[in-house]
Amino acid sequence: MEQKKLSGVAAGLMPFAPWILYGFAWGFNHWRVATGGGLILCLASLAMTIRRGASIKLPDWATLAFFVIASVMIIGLRSTAFTVYSAVVVWSCFALAAWGSVAIGHPFTAAYARETAPPEFWEHPIFIRLNLLMTLVWCGLMTVNIGLAVIGVIVGGNLAKPLLSYALPMAMLISGFAFNSRFPARYLARSGFQIPAGSAPAA
Repeated sequence: MEQKKLSGVAAGLMPFAPWILYGFAWGFNHWRVATGGGLILCLASLAMTIRRGASIKLPDWATLAFFVIASVMIIGLRSTAFTVYSAVVVWSCFALAAWGSVAIGHPFTAAYARETAPPEFWEHPIFIRLNLLMTLVWCGLMTVNIGLAVIGVIVGGNLAKPLLSYALPMAMLISGFAFNSRFPARYLARSGFQIPAGSAPAA
């Protein structure tokens, strides 16, 4: 039982490992370690997800896309421009993925919601509308983060750039997760739709 708990914790933390390494290496200006190491950890995380029989979600693919682009630019092309626009590339990958999921009619939050919502609820108009709204909120957050990152590049400086490119965008992400934890239950309550306790969709 204890071993299962530890493996579950490891599996839960693994998707964040590429970003943790990237953040530390970026902070010390070790771009090859940040991008190449991040790509290796990203691939390891995806392999672990497949091995557990879990589905790979859209943000996982966006993460992979970023680290592939970053590795090609830094290690393959030795681009100095990427170090300037890295935050813009990060948030652009996620924003494009989120908006793309809306454009093709499959809001990405639905994949997370199906993990807790009963199958008979998946095709219900309320479920579809709920996940569209939630995905649009995330689209907005990611788009704002692109704007902040662009302003960070324009303003520059040792304080303004990290603040606008990473600190404020991370605060936006935290607000997004807070929104995820509250909005589904409130939306369902306003809609007058009831499903079993603990089964409210969440992303």
